Amino acid sequence: MKKLANWIVAILFIICMFCIMRYLQNQNLTSVESETNEDVITITVLAGQSSSDAGIEDMIDEALAEKFPNVQLEWECVDWGEKFDTQMQVRIAAGDIPDIMVGKAQDIETYAAEGNLAPISTNCTKRIKEEALQSVKKDGVVYGLPYNVLYQGVIYNKNIFEHYDLKPPTTRKELEDIELILEKNQTTPFAAHFWESWMVGNMTMQFFMNDIFRDRPNWGDLFRTGEESFFNNNQMKDCLLQNQNILAHSWDDAMMIDQYECDQRFFEGEAAMYLTGSWSLQLINQYNENLNQEYGIFPYPNQKGNSNLLRETNMTFMKSSTTQYDDLIDQILEELVTNEELILDILDFTQAFSTIKGIESKYQRCIEEDVNWYEQNNQVMDVSTGNKELIWSFQNDLAVKQQEWLQGKIALEDVLHYADDQRMESSQ
Repeated sequence: MKKLANWIVAILFIICMFCIMRYLQNQNLTSVESETNEDVITITVLAGQSSSDAGIEDMIDEALAEKFPNVQLEWECVDWGEKFDTQMQVRIAAGDIPDIMVGKAQDIETYAAEGNLAPISTNCTKRIKEEALQSVKKDGVVYGLPYNVLYQGVIYNKNIFEHYDLKPPTTRKELEDIELILEKNQTTPFAAHFWESWMVGNMTMQFFMNDIFRDRPNWGDLFRTGEESFFNNNQMKDCLLQNQNILAHSWDDAMMIDQYECDQRFFEGEAAMYLTGSWSLQLINQYNENLNQEYGIFPYPNQKGNSNLLRETNMTFMKSSTTQYDDLIDQILEELVTNEELILDILDFTQAFSTIKGIESKYQRCIEEDVNWYEQNNQVMDVSTGNKELIWSFQNDLAVKQQEWLQGKIALEDVLHYADDQRMESSQ
């Protein structure tokens, strides 16, 4: 009986020890898991993306994973033209500014003025080309890290132009002659998509740059003081009429189609010209292998016949002035401008040009020869001039009104009066 009791005591002892060991093991695992979770730093990112940018977030995550294993970028990606400004204003009002923002150079004017951006470290800015830095300064301070450059103008099908013995126009009369020749030969002069307000706004600023801001870079300031207006300015009226001209010489359904449909038609040879930017070149890679078309670019002719090609500093990284991860974000941004493989991958993916010293894409873009010619001949303007004078929210609201006009719902005079009524909303 005593022997049996000893066995029972031994078994109970073993069970107790097993339970204690399991408890301690679980406690240790919980502690390790807690420590691991505490080591992960989440950086919030609001990315306002152009149509060519979607997907760069995955490329950046992959590039940063090895160097920053305990950092997680929490991305919120929205359409820059339609939602970025609205989302930023909502976040600012809620006191929830993202740690990092990815927008365009022109966003600096808006958000730096409100005190929501922190200066970019010199370790980053010293790697950026000076002309790109000029577009991200506010009162002499660099508040954005420009990552790539796009060019804006009329992309044209060289095969169609050669077939009809046409040359890129420099005057409005030459453009009208080209439109007439093409239509006589059942060829649509312009590819266009007026469904999205951002595209109408972009085209309008292209006209503004060469007809207004080229000669009067402070026109926006004069507009706000009442010295200038839309309604009493014939050049402004003419700029808006150029949207009507393109619509009149495009497809019947140009008011109803989006960028993807327009890009696809253009690169299938359904139109000769396309007032757009180099962001539309992404689709060329999918189609041009089989179609073997050649493309070039020229500036849309202004009234004086001296238009310049337009340069736009596009993808721009900004840092919150309230982030608790100031030093870490500086390290992340520095990695973005020193990781050559990542830089080249993003340049090729977005079909953009480099802003970073000593790094140029090895991929020859179909418009690169023309772009280089305009650059070498000092016939390029930076569109940031106009975008600082008339901020994007004003441009987009004006574009929405133009859509109504182009659909016949209101008169051109209504658009011009609307712009004048909103003059104090044209700057931050």
